[in-house]
Amino acid sequence: MGELSADIRNLVAADKLEQALQALSGYLGDKDVDLSNELIALQANLTKSKKTSRRHLITQEEEDRSRAKIRFAILDLLQEVEKIQEESKSSMVFISYNHEDSDIARKLREALKEHGIDVWIDSETMQPGEDIKSFIERSILATDVTLSVVSNKSLLSAWVAMETIDTFYHGKFKEDKRFIACYIDDDFFKAQFRLEATQKIDAKIAEIDQLIPQYIEQKIDTNDLNSEKSRLFELRNNLGTILMRLKGSLSLDVREDQFEQSLKRLVNTLREPSSIA
Repeated sequence: MGELSADIRNLVAADKLEQALQALSGYLGDKDVDLSNELIALQANLTKSKKTSRRHLITQEEEDRSRAKIRFAILDLLQEVEKIQEESKSSMVFISYNHEDSDIARKLREALKEHGIDVWIDSETMQPGEDIKSFIERSILATDVTLSVVSNKSLLSAWVAMETIDTFYHGKFKEDKRFIACYIDDDFFKAQFRLEATQKIDAKIAEIDQLIPQYIEQKIDTNDLNSEKSRLFELRNNLGTILMRLKGSLSLDVREDQFEQSLKRLVNTLREPSSIA
């Protein structure tokens, strides 16, 4: 949690208390009900302070005192959360998946939780209205392992590719970041997969290219199309690196007939980070 802790402390120092509380809330999840309740109370107090100040029901000095109290309370909560993390013997896992593979992602989440392993997944951890890219970066920084559910769909997902590449980048420079692949499709092992996948990515890019002139004709901003196109180009450019990494490291088969055996190996690896399953 080291980098996330530093980020939260920097947010507090910059008086960005709303963002600090959001980051802390996402990290805490359901680890400790009492701490979660304290955090919710702090969020409510901060909102109330802002509202009463905006309505001129309290002075600026009173609002500053209120924010100072909340500032110290956030740092105190952060220390409690860090203590929980230090006492945890297993790695914290971020599950990266395409939403069409949500069934297997939930199955993995429940199975890992039953073995006492902390799991970070967007359906539970992502805050309402939170920027997806920010959530991805926060998740990778806050966890030890990115567990990627690999499928034909996920390998064509620009968001999953971003999570994968970000993990590779952090793993290259930070020894405490790891990537583990669990596959439900094994087509990526085939030599022609990259060619076929690239053709599908190019087809998506072509669809966007056809829409852009229509947007311009209707005087509609093309920011959303440009953003999606950029993510697809990043996926196209990084697909080779992703496939090379998947083929060059141990990937676990989590299809139904292999699930229990692979889960056992996965749990053993997560409980003993230095071991090889």
